[in-house]
Amino acid sequence: MPVGVNKIRNRGFAPGSIMSLIRIFQKHGVKLFVIFSLLGGIAYIFGADTKYQGYAPDQPIPFSHKIHAGELQIDCKYCHAGVEVSAHATVPDQGTCMKCHSVVGGDSANIQYLRQTYKQGVPIRWLKVHDLPDHVKFSHKPHITRGLDCVQCHGDVAKMDKVELTNKFTMGWCVDCHRQETTQSYKPGNNQTVKITECGTCHY
Repeated sequence: MPVGVNKIRNRGFAPGSIMSLIRIFQKHGVKLFVIFSLLGGIAYIFGADTKYQGYAPDQPIPFSHKIHAGELQIDCKYCHAGVEVSAHATVPDQGTCMKCHSVVGGDSANIQYLRQTYKQGVPIRWLKVHDLPDHVKFSHKPHITRGLDCVQCHGDVAKMDKVELTNKFTMGWCVDCHRQETTQSYKPGNNQTVKITECGTCHY
């Protein structure tokens, strides 16, 4: 009898059962792989922590919302001018920054860099923090018109030296808010009056 079979028997395995498993994997290996991959993916989507919550990248210039929006109480719309009228809140260009920093902060190396790039016409390449997938259709305008405050999605940026992703920004998180914030005669989630929870509202 082959040595390998003796070893299997000595370990408590019947050669027939091992060969049966091998045949099953040879015949149905791809199917089993697909099934277990799908189950693993579903478990990951619903069970894993949000991947980017807490994301706070270093920016080309360490802009502090704590100073500008907090201590100086500059209105969000002064810099993010498009938030009430367009899909994008817009990130300010150097021209907006230079309205103040052409005369203040000149002793800072970061402000000197800002002035230099502005003079040269080189844009600051800010890193996006709140970035939704391409298949998501999002507009700031209806949310601001509805009366939502910036902090509900972006956190209390007036206390942040470095902007951080504080909320989950998952589909479930958005849908829960849509259901809670919808004023309608039917219970939240029923689309007979408002299409706020229909797929086409948020997806192309």
